[in-house]
Amino acid sequence: MPIKRKYNVKGTKDFIVLAGIFFFLCLWSIKDAWYPAPKVVEKHPREVAVSFKTAGSIGQLHVAEGDSIGEKQLLAELRQVAMREEFEQAKKEYTEAKNKHTLLTEAGRNAAKNGASADGIAELAKSRDAAQADMDAALEKVDEVRAQIDATELLAPTKGTIKKVLVTTHEQVEAGETVMLIDPRDHFYLFNKSLAIFSFIAFWVFLGIHILAH
Repeated sequence: MPIKRKYNVKGTKDFIVLAGIFFFLCLWSIKDAWYPAPKVVEKHPREVAVSFKTAGSIGQLHVAEGDSIGEKQLLAELRQVAMREEFEQAKKEYTEAKNKHTLLTEAGRNAAKNGASADGIAELAKSRDAAQADMDAALEKVDEVRAQIDATELLAPTKGTIKKVLVTTHEQVEAGETVMLIDPRDHFYLFNKSLAIFSFIAFWVFLGIHILAH
Protein backbone atom coordinates (compact mmCIF):
# COMPACT_ATOMS: atom_id res chain seq x y z
CA MET A 1 0.00 0.00 0.00
CA PRO A 2 1.57 3.29 -1.08
CA ILE A 3 2.54 5.67 1.65
CA LYS A 4 0.67 8.96 1.51
CA ARG A 5 2.96 11.94 1.41
CA LYS A 6 2.00 15.28 2.80
CA TYR A 7 3.92 18.31 1.60
CA ASN A 8 4.05 21.17 4.01
CA VAL A 9 5.99 24.38 3.64
CA LYS A 10 7.57 25.48 6.86
CA GLY A 11 6.54 28.90 8.08
CA THR A 12 3.49 29.38 5.86
CA LYS A 13 2.29 32.11 8.19
CA ASP A 14 5.01 34.26 6.67
CA PHE A 15 3.22 34.10 3.33
CA ILE A 16 -0.11 35.26 4.74
CA VAL A 17 1.68 38.09 6.54
CA LEU A 18 3.36 39.11 3.28
CA ALA A 19 0.02 38.89 1.49
CA GLY A 20 -1.47 41.22 4.11
CA ILE A 21 1.40 43.69 3.76
CA PHE A 22 1.05 43.83 -0.02
CA PHE A 23 -2.74 44.14 0.28
CA PHE A 24 -2.47 47.30 2.40
CA LEU A 25 0.39 48.59 0.22
CA CYS A 26 -1.88 48.15 -2.80
CA LEU A 27 -4.68 50.11 -1.12
CA TRP A 28 -2.27 52.91 -0.14
CA SER A 29 -0.86 53.10 -3.67
CA ILE A 30 -4.34 53.19 -5.23
CA LYS A 31 -5.32 56.06 -2.95
CA ASP A 32 -2.26 58.17 -3.79
CA ALA A 33 -2.35 57.31 -7.50
CA TRP A 34 -6.06 57.82 -8.23
CA TYR A 35 -7.53 59.57 -5.18
CA PRO A 36 -4.74 61.78 -3.75
CA ALA A 37 -5.31 64.04 -0.77
CA PRO A 38 -5.27 67.84 -1.31
CA LYS A 39 -1.81 68.09 0.29
CA VAL A 40 -0.48 65.47 -2.12
CA VAL A 41 -1.98 67.29 -5.12
CA GLU A 42 -0.45 70.55 -3.89
CA LYS A 43 2.98 68.93 -3.66
CA HIS A 44 2.60 66.95 -6.90
CA PRO A 45 0.23 69.00 -9.14
CA ARG A 46 -1.17 67.23 -12.18
CA GLU A 47 -0.75 70.45 -14.17
CA VAL A 48 0.96 73.78 -13.52
CA ALA A 49 -0.55 77.10 -14.61
CA VAL A 50 1.97 79.83 -15.49
CA SER A 51 1.41 83.57 -15.79
CA PHE A 52 3.27 86.87 -16.08
CA LYS A 53 3.83 89.03 -13.01
CA THR A 54 2.89 92.15 -14.96
CA ALA A 55 0.36 93.15 -17.60
CA GLY A 56 1.34 93.69 -21.22
CA SER A 57 1.14 92.54 -24.81
CA ILE A 58 2.61 89.17 -25.83
CA GLY A 59 5.74 89.91 -27.83
CA GLN A 60 6.96 86.40 -28.53
CA LEU A 61 6.08 82.79 -27.74
CA HIS A 62 9.11 80.51 -27.54
CA VAL A 63 7.27 77.19 -27.13
CA ALA A 64 4.27 75.38 -28.59
CA GLU A 65 1.89 72.73 -27.31
CA GLY A 66 3.60 69.37 -26.93
CA ASP A 67 7.11 70.82 -26.48
CA SER A 68 9.31 69.36 -23.75
CA ILE A 69 10.76 72.06 -21.51
CA GLY A 70 13.39 72.37 -18.80
CA GLU A 71 13.20 74.24 -15.52
CA LYS A 72 13.81 78.02 -15.91
CA GLN A 73 13.47 77.77 -19.70
CA LEU A 74 12.15 80.95 -21.37
CA LEU A 75 8.56 80.30 -22.46
CA ALA A 76 7.31 83.70 -23.62
CA GLU A 77 8.00 87.43 -23.47
CA LEU A 78 5.90 90.56 -23.31
CA ARG A 79 6.77 93.48 -25.59
CA GLN A 80 9.82 95.23 -24.11
CA VAL A 81 10.61 98.03 -26.58
CA ALA A 82 9.62 100.93 -24.29
CA MET A 83 11.16 99.25 -21.23
CA ARG A 84 14.44 98.60 -23.05
CA GLU A 85 14.65 102.27 -24.02
CA GLU A 86 13.90 103.28 -20.44
CA PHE A 87 16.53 100.84 -19.20
CA GLU A 88 19.21 102.25 -21.51
CA GLN A 89 18.32 105.78 -20.41
CA ALA A 90 18.49 104.77 -16.74
CA LYS A 91 21.94 103.20 -17.26
CA LYS A 92 23.12 106.36 -19.04
CA GLU A 93 21.95 108.57 -16.18
CA TYR A 94 23.62 106.29 -13.66
CA THR A 95 26.92 106.42 -15.55
CA GLU A 96 26.77 110.23 -15.69
CA ALA A 97 26.00 110.47 -11.96
CA LYS A 98 28.82 108.05 -11.17
CA ASN A 99 31.34 109.99 -13.27
CA LYS A 100 30.28 113.25 -11.60
CA HIS A 101 30.71 111.72 -8.15
CA THR A 102 34.16 110.40 -9.09
CA LEU A 103 35.26 113.82 -10.37
CA LEU A 104 34.04 115.63 -7.25
CA THR A 105 35.71 113.05 -5.00
CA GLU A 106 39.01 113.51 -6.81
CA ALA A 107 38.59 117.32 -6.74
CA GLY A 108 38.11 117.22 -2.96
CA ARG A 109 41.28 115.18 -2.52
CA ASN A 110 43.28 117.57 -4.69
CA ALA A 111 41.85 120.60 -2.87
CA ALA A 112 42.90 119.21 0.50
CA LYS A 113 46.32 118.26 -0.87
CA ASN A 114 46.90 121.72 -2.39
CA GLY A 115 45.90 123.60 0.76
CA ALA A 116 42.50 124.92 -0.34
CA SER A 117 40.41 126.89 2.15
CA ALA A 118 38.15 125.10 4.58
CA ASP A 119 35.10 126.69 2.98
CA GLY A 120 36.20 125.49 -0.46
CA ILE A 121 36.79 121.94 0.77
CA ALA A 122 33.42 121.95 2.58
CA GLU A 123 31.66 123.13 -0.59
CA LEU A 124 33.26 120.33 -2.61
CA ALA A 125 32.27 117.78 0.05
CA LYS A 126 28.67 119.04 -0.08
CA SER A 127 28.62 118.73 -3.87
CA ARG A 128 30.14 115.25 -3.62
CA ASP A 129 27.44 114.13 -1.16
CA ALA A 130 24.75 115.47 -3.49
CA ALA A 131 26.36 113.57 -6.38
CA GLN A 132 26.39 110.43 -4.22
CA ALA A 133 22.65 110.82 -3.57
CA ASP A 134 22.02 111.29 -7.31
CA MET A 135 24.11 108.21 -8.10
CA ASP A 136 22.21 106.08 -5.55
CA ALA A 137 18.88 107.25 -6.96
CA ALA A 138 20.02 106.48 -10.51
CA LEU A 139 21.13 102.99 -9.48
CA GLU A 140 17.74 102.34 -7.85
CA LYS A 141 16.09 103.36 -11.11
CA VAL A 142 18.29 100.91 -13.06
CA ASP A 143 17.37 98.08 -10.67
CA GLU A 144 13.69 99.02 -10.83
CA VAL A 145 13.54 98.97 -14.64
CA ARG A 146 15.59 95.75 -14.76
CA ALA A 147 13.04 94.12 -12.42
CA GLN A 148 10.23 95.31 -14.70
CA ILE A 149 11.99 93.73 -17.70
CA ASP A 150 12.48 90.48 -15.76
CA ALA A 151 8.74 90.45 -15.06
CA THR A 152 8.05 90.48 -18.81
CA GLU A 153 9.92 87.17 -19.24
CA LEU A 154 7.98 84.00 -18.46
CA LEU A 155 10.21 81.18 -17.21
CA ALA A 156 9.20 77.56 -16.69
CA PRO A 157 8.81 76.79 -12.96
CA THR A 158 9.45 73.09 -13.55
CA LYS A 159 10.42 70.47 -16.11
CA GLY A 160 7.63 68.98 -18.19
CA THR A 161 5.61 69.30 -21.38
CA ILE A 162 3.56 72.23 -22.65
CA LYS A 163 -0.01 70.97 -22.28
CA LYS A 164 -1.84 74.03 -23.58
CA VAL A 165 -1.02 77.56 -24.80
CA LEU A 166 -3.89 79.93 -24.01
CA VAL A 167 -2.61 83.12 -25.70
CA THR A 168 -1.32 84.30 -29.07
CA THR A 169 1.31 86.82 -30.12
CA HIS A 170 0.27 90.50 -29.65
CA GLU A 171 -2.56 89.48 -27.30
CA GLN A 172 -2.98 91.67 -24.22
CA VAL A 173 -2.74 89.83 -20.88
CA GLU A 174 -3.18 90.86 -17.27
CA ALA A 175 -0.83 90.17 -14.38
CA GLY A 176 -1.57 86.72 -12.97
CA GLU A 177 -3.64 85.63 -15.99
CA THR A 178 -2.90 82.01 -16.96
CA VAL A 179 -1.17 81.91 -20.35
CA MET A 180 0.05 78.30 -20.42
CA LEU A 181 -0.56 74.95 -18.76
CA ILE A 182 2.37 72.61 -18.10
CA ASP A 183 2.22 68.88 -17.58
CA PRO A 184 5.00 68.52 -14.99
CA ARG A 185 7.57 65.75 -15.33
CA ASP A 186 6.66 64.23 -11.99
CA HIS A 187 6.72 60.41 -11.78
CA PHE A 188 4.87 60.31 -8.45
CA TYR A 189 1.51 59.15 -9.85
CA LEU A 190 3.05 56.77 -12.39
CA PHE A 191 5.16 55.21 -9.63
CA ASN A 192 2.15 54.70 -7.39
CA LYS A 193 0.08 53.19 -10.21
CA SER A 194 2.90 50.75 -10.97
CA LEU A 195 3.27 50.00 -7.26
CA ALA A 196 -0.47 49.32 -6.97
CA ILE A 197 -0.37 46.80 -9.82
CA PHE A 198 2.77 45.12 -8.45
CA SER A 199 1.31 44.93 -4.93
CA PHE A 200 -1.97 43.51 -6.26
CA ILE A 201 -0.12 40.71 -8.08
CA ALA A 202 2.18 40.05 -5.10
CA PHE A 203 -0.86 39.83 -2.78
CA TRP A 204 -2.43 37.05 -4.84
CA VAL A 205 0.89 35.24 -5.30
CA PHE A 206 1.62 35.06 -1.57
CA LEU A 207 -1.99 34.29 -0.74
CA GLY A 208 -1.92 31.46 -3.27
CA ILE A 209 1.30 30.06 -1.82
CA HIS A 210 -0.23 30.16 1.66
CA ILE A 211 -3.34 28.28 0.51
CA LEU A 212 -1.36 25.67 -1.45
CA ALA A 213 1.07 25.17 1.42
CA HIS A 214 -1.77 23.90 3.58
